[in-house]
Amino acid sequence: MKSNIRILFILLIIIHFSCKKETISIIKHHKSHEKSRQSVPFSDVVEVNNFFFLSGQIGKNHKTGKLVEGGIENETTQTLKNIQDILKYQNLNLRDVVKCTVILSDINDFSKMNGIYRTFFKENLPARTTFAGDLVGDAKIEIEVVAARK
Repeated sequence: MKSNIRILFILLIIIHFSCKKETISIIKHHKSHEKSRQSVPFSDVVEVNNFFFLSGQIGKNHKTGKLVEGGIENETTQTLKNIQDILKYQNLNLRDVVKCTVILSDINDFSKMNGIYRTFFKENLPARTTFAGDLVGDAKIEIEVVAARK
């Protein structure tokens, strides 16, 4: 009886591992849809299966190549519009965002940033990390997101 149970156990292990399907990740690097950003040394989006990892965005108007004026509120608005444009190009939108990382040049801008952020993310709020650090180009804010295609 013990040997039958042992054989059955071994067969179940063999069946389990032989039925296990191997998955292969498909990785795609997407250049920017903006002509002015075609030569940047990074991908706007890296797609892995149904996840989309966006490079950090700042409050730069991609048409003019200049940081918007008016402080943290205007930069936050422009940053989130840039993210929307990139997501749209990938047939996604802000409701597909599952994770945001927000970097502020001054942590004292948190409540002002948060007020603008709430106007863009109203439901299905993504997980978020916010911290302060030095940013490129005198930007007051940088946001990177991860989105998932449903």
